[in-house]
Amino acid sequence: MKNRIKPALLIYLIFLSIIFIFTPYSYSRMPMGRNSEFIAAVTLLYPTTDNVVLTGKDYLEFRWERINTANIDHYDFRLYKGYNTTAEGLILKQKFPSNTYPVKIPVSQFEEGQAYSWSLMQVLYGGAKSDRSFASFKIIKK
Repeated sequence: MKNRIKPALLIYLIFLSIIFIFTPYSYSRMPMGRNSEFIAAVTLLYPTTDNVVLTGKDYLEFRWERINTANIDHYDFRLYKGYNTTAEGLILKQKFPSNTYPVKIPVSQFEEGQAYSWSLMQVLYGGAKSDRSFASFKIIKK
């Protein structure tokens, strides 16, 4: 009877090990929404600091890391006044085609000494959406 318990226990431990190893990976790659495609959030590159200078510029350029743009239909861009990313702080909401890069906002939209936040979300042709990415910045000179 001892010989039968050991192989069964060994098989059970192997099974648990496989589940333990692969479960975190599978949860991190779960599909979003009703589509089976995983869409990573965008990495925002600029502006993301508290020392944005607009002297001599007509536009503030918003840039992000662009990876695998072939399937992207558009970007959902939002600009907020302050650090509040709710409807009360929203000053601009716009959809930009995937070939629009970087997004340029006229400097007249910004006040010196004011903090702003922005977010970006990718939307695929099938309608699947990435998580929204957020960053904040502050205008120090205009």
